[in-house]
Amino acid sequence: MNSRLMAAAIAAASVLAAPVAQAQQFINVLTGGTSGVYYPLGVAIGKIYGDKIPDVKTQVQATKASVENLVLLQQGRGEIAFTLGDSLKAAWEGDAEAGFKNKLDKLRTIGAIYPNYIQIVATAESGIKTLADLKGKSLSVARRSPAPSSTRARSSPPPA
Repeated sequence: MNSRLMAAAIAAASVLAAPVAQAQQFINVLTGGTSGVYYPLGVAIGKIYGDKIPDVKTQVQATKASVENLVLLQQGRGEIAFTLGDSLKAAWEGDAEAGFKNKLDKLRTIGAIYPNYIQIVATAESGIKTLADLKGKSLSVARRSPAPSSTRARSSPPPA
C-alpha cells in the first residue's frame, strides 16, 4: 500500500513539476482582395502583431472584403477584419438586403483606418442634383470592385 501511495505521489510531483507548454496564439487578419487597399494594410498589421506580441502567429487572409469579413468574424474564423462603416452597420442590424440574414452580434470596432467617400455622378439631363433626387431611380455601379459591394447590394439594377 505504501508503494502505491509513493508511486502516486511521485506521479503527481512529476506532473506538477513538468514545464507548462504555452500554446501559441493565432491571429487571422481578414482583409480583401490582394490588389485592394485592405490587403497590404492587413499584412502590415499582421507583421506588427507578430513582431510585438509574444507567442503570436499571424496569418493574413484575402477575402471578398467587408461583408465576407464580418460573416467570418461572427463565425469565429478570424480575429480582426477590415470593413466599411455602412457594412458594419448593416451587419449589426441584420440587414438581409446588404447580405446579412441575421444580426451579427460578435463584432467590436477598434477604429477607423481612413475616410471612405462614395462618389455619385449623374448626367445633367437626369435632373438629379441631390441625394433625395435619387429616390425611385435606378442606379448603376461603373465597375466591380471589393469596396463598393454594400453599395451594389442596395442599388437597383440598371434598366433593361
